[in-house]
Amino acid sequence: MITIPSLTEILIAGGIGLAAALTIRIFRARSAKRRNTPVYVHDALMKRAEAYTERSSFLKTVCRQYQANGRISDRQADAVAKAIARLEAARSDLKRGG
Repeated sequence: MITIPSLTEILIAGGIGLAAALTIRIFRARSAKRRNTPVYVHDALMKRAEAYTERSSFLKTVCRQYQANGRISDRQADAVAKAIARLEAARSDLKRGG
């Protein structure tokens, strides 16, 4: 036997559908925002750091974090710049000495 849903059941089903639709829209909006982010401030620095990932585990870790999150803190950026400067200085010392 077929039963006719009550008004309460209809309202509950409609509310659930509305909540699901709203959740999907929010998820899609956040995903689109992540995809369309402008070039981040530290992009050039991190591209330089990628060249030294084989020589520095710190730079390798920070590059991996940057790729996952799309950003690093200013403090991390300062540490990356110092690490790159040290590696470049060591590289130029090797060229001059040998």
